[in-house]
Amino acid sequence: MKKILTAVIAAVMPLAPATAATCWKTTAVEAAQIRDFEMMLMVSALRCRATGNNFLASYNEFIRDKRDALTQVNDELREHFRSVAGPVGALGAYDNYVTALANVYGAGADGLACRDLQSITDAANALPATRAALLELSDAAGITPHLSGPRCDVVMAVAKGDQRDGEQARQAPVTVAARGPAN
Repeated sequence: MKKILTAVIAAVMPLAPATAATCWKTTAVEAAQIRDFEMMLMVSALRCRATGNNFLASYNEFIRDKRDALTQVNDELREHFRSVAGPVGALGAYDNYVTALANVYGAGADGLACRDLQSITDAANALPATRAALLELSDAAGITPHLSGPRCDVVMAVAKGDQRDGEQARQAPVTVAARGPAN
């Protein structure tokens, strides 16, 4: 068994640098979450402007007031794509990512009506103009970033087994371990 484990580890080791280069670090994941949130608001503001819940002016205020934080997020995303696709392919990879993200919200934000999105935009306008505040609101809004690859900072270990208790067997608890954030 030990020889098999050693062989598997040896076979996977050469793949580690390539995987590390294409995975999403914590900073990029957070940036993607905020960008996802902003894209949801943008596409929704455009979709909802023909309804009784036209919040396009409120969305534009959000963009003006939070410009520095949103620019920081976009710079972080561009850096992620530069590290993944190289300097030549970075812009195309970023553009493809943003286009795909816009398409996610083209048919609407899952479970949210225009009035809900207007309320979320109003809440965003009430926040300080910081990356941390936008991340917190995107968390509260339930935004899960759409990533084009795996996260590099999460390592999961799962342990299963039967624990016998008389005649009944019950599943042992699943253990999950996560390594600290990688920047």
